[in-house]
Amino acid sequence: MPKISKIIAVAVLSMLLSVTVLATDAVNEDNIITADGTAAAIVYNIENETVVFDRNSNEALVPGSITKMMTAVCAYELLSDKLDSTITVESGMLNRISPNFYGYKTGDTVKIRDLLGGLLTRGYNDCAALLCYAACGSIDDFVSYMNARAAELGMKNTVYANPTGLDAAGAVTTAADTLLLACEFYKIPLLIELSNTLTYKGDNVTFSNRNDFLNSGKYFDSRIVGMNVGWTANSGYCAASAVEGDKLTYIIVVLGGEEINERVTAYDLTRTLADYALDGFDYIDVIKAGGVICEIPVELSMDADYVTLVPAESLTLYLPTAVDVKTDLSYSYRLDFETLDAPVTEGQKAGSYTVSQDGVILGSVDLVTKNSVPRSEFLVVLDAIENFTTSTFFIVTVIAAVLLTVIYFIVSALMRSRRRSRHYSRRR
Repeated sequence: MPKISKIIAVAVLSMLLSVTVLATDAVNEDNIITADGTAAAIVYNIENETVVFDRNSNEALVPGSITKMMTAVCAYELLSDKLDSTITVESGMLNRISPNFYGYKTGDTVKIRDLLGGLLTRGYNDCAALLCYAACGSIDDFVSYMNARAAELGMKNTVYANPTGLDAAGAVTTAADTLLLACEFYKIPLLIELSNTLTYKGDNVTFSNRNDFLNSGKYFDSRIVGMNVGWTANSGYCAASAVEGDKLTYIIVVLGGEEINERVTAYDLTRTLADYALDGFDYIDVIKAGGVICEIPVELSMDADYVTLVPAESLTLYLPTAVDVKTDLSYSYRLDFETLDAPVTEGQKAGSYTVSQDGVILGSVDLVTKNSVPRSEFLVVLDAIENFTTSTFFIVTVIAAVLLTVIYFIVSALMRSRRRSRHYSRRR
């Protein structure tokens, strides 16, 4: 079993949920998207590890066919070096499987890769069962592995009861947990490739993809790349989708959808959320290199009394496209020094420039000098003299000299007084 740090998993989950709160508030306040007919949804940007939409993502729900994504992840991890190996169907292997299934029978020899293909294109339950036997020797042991893997990924509210997602007592998940699963699924190129394949052709098998986003029809969306959709009586319609734009990639999870007026709400909401994410967020220039920010005094130069400071580089941030960088963001700078001593070189770091929103720091860049300032040797000498004459050593030396002089005159006066006294005494 792959060893993934639980500390990292928990930290990632905490990060996702903390970002979720910020994004959700903005979405709810603007009332941008209604989610009628669905139980939960969450949208996550992969490049910036940011949740940009959240609706009831921690609500406990039936996992349904989304379960097959975990089955695929676990099967791949355990069998990735055996994809071209085969398994022979034995008596009893498929006894616990209900439709939907391809129809494998006892004695059939099946390639592991074809089982993954059938699982991820058609959602075949017999493919799921045979993968369990190929990987762990039994369905029960494989399901135990699935639950252990879910715990490692930080899916703290998820329990799997089988590898197919068919309704079963105790099976539960959340949209937030499914997002963690989907992120892991997306990391495996073969799984994305198979789930995005319109027609899978294997050894004597051909599977057409049942994903309504990929097939030409009323839910087709060219931006959606693979992953999984499905339905059960208890879970309703569920969809986990990768959405790829020109610059940004999102994972969208929608659970608990219904069919209303011959429309599947989970699929319609997925497409709406794809529009929202791809149109509503982008990389925005918030700081431009070279723009004058402030000035800092310069000492020891007869050419300039100050030098201007500019951002060392531009700063581009992932933000909502509706953000006005002039009014919605706050800017501040901090100087590392009160003054600079010449010579000053162009590009010399002297502070930092920070951009924030509602008290949250979004980023910062170094502040550097815009131009060079030469040093005046005459001022350097004067400064050295001034520094020397104001130094503790010099002051102590002067005080000591004064004290010694005073002592000298006092002693001299006393000695002269004594001599005069002796002189007068002898005359008497």
